[in-house]
Amino acid sequence: MRGKKQDIYIGGKPPVVHRKPIRTPYIIVLVIIAVAAAGIFAYRYARLARPPRTVVVEEVNELKIYYPSPPARLSLKSVPIKNTLTDREKADVIISALKTGKALPDTLTLTDFAADMEGTLILNFTPDLALMKLDPLKEIQTVYAIVNSFLANFTKAKNVQLLAAGQAIFTVGGTVYTYKPMEFNSQMLED
Repeated sequence: MRGKKQDIYIGGKPPVVHRKPIRTPYIIVLVIIAVAAAGIFAYRYARLARPPRTVVVEEVNELKIYYPSPPARLSLKSVPIKNTLTDREKADVIISALKTGKALPDTLTLTDFAADMEGTLILNFTPDLALMKLDPLKEIQTVYAIVNSFLANFTKAKNVQLLAAGQAIFTVGGTVYTYKPMEFNSQMLED
C-alpha cells in the first residue's frame, strides 16, 4: 500500500464536518420585504405630502352664479367672463357677483383659494364670515349660494370647505353645519 494513504482516524470515526447553513435565500427574502415596506411607506408619504393643486375650470364664456331668492330658494344667473381667467380670478368673479347680488356683505373677502387631491375646494375668507349675523333662512341661502356657485363652475370639484381666517367654523350663524366640506344642494334650486 505504498501509493495510497489510508485515512487514520482517532477513535475510529471520521471527523464531523461543520457545514454552514444556507442563509442566502433568507437574506434575499428579508431584503425584498424591507424594500417593499419602504416602497409602501414612501408612496403613502408622497401621496399625502403633495401640495394642493389648482382645479381646472371647464372653458366656458360664462359663470353660473346662484343667488338667494324667495321663498327659500336659489335662482341661477349667468355672468359673462373671459376664457383667459385663472382659477383664482374666476373665484374672485364669483365672490364679486355674490356681493353684487347682495348675497354676501361687501366687507367679506376671499383670502385664499385652493383644491386638494380629493376634489375639495378650500375657500378661506376673512374672519367676517364667522361674525356674520344672519337669520336662519338667510344663512342657509347664503351658505348654499357660495357652495353651489363654486361647485357649478369648477367641474372637477366634489365639495367645498369654508374657512374663516384659516380655521374651519362649525356654523356661520347657528343653522348650517359648515365644519366639514359641503356638497351641492339641488333641493334649494328654483323649479
